[in-house]
Amino acid sequence: MKFSQDLRSESAFMLTNVALLLQRFALSYFKEGLCIEYFIHNRFSSETISHSLVFSFNPQAKDLHVSRFYPELYLQSNPKYLSAACFYLLVHHFANAYSLDNACHISLETVPTVSDTFYKKLKDFNFHVNKLDLGNVVALVSDMIRIPVDTHMIEEHIFDEDEVPFLK
Repeated sequence: MKFSQDLRSESAFMLTNVALLLQRFALSYFKEGLCIEYFIHNRFSSETISHSLVFSFNPQAKDLHVSRFYPELYLQSNPKYLSAACFYLLVHHFANAYSLDNACHISLETVPTVSDTFYKKLKDFNFHVNKLDLGNVVALVSDMIRIPVDTHMIEEHIFDEDEVPFLK
């Protein structure tokens, strides 16, 4: 299913919830080859809320693959819609970083419950089941719909000494 042309601007839902996310949290990234790892930090305490949010790109398949997205924002106070806003921002940041276009798609694997309660409810994407895998896993896919989204606030991650295992 392709999106119609009139849906190619930022939704009011995302504009509102991205602003709420960014009031409370800072996002950073570490890019290596065709992968980016994202980090979420509490804006006021600098505590790392989440790390190892990993996206990768397969240029031959034109696939932005969400290798790991478990932002742990649900553990924060008033978490409603923060994970959706985070996912939205990270997809657009990644797409900007690798100059992805609408010929690309987004893929990921998850469990049916998360598919139904999170990914399929994201109105700014059109996730649908691509296939069912062994072990209660579903492979989801969505079209890549490029719209101008400001992601400049996602800064390059500077590793602290205690984050780099070989320095311990």
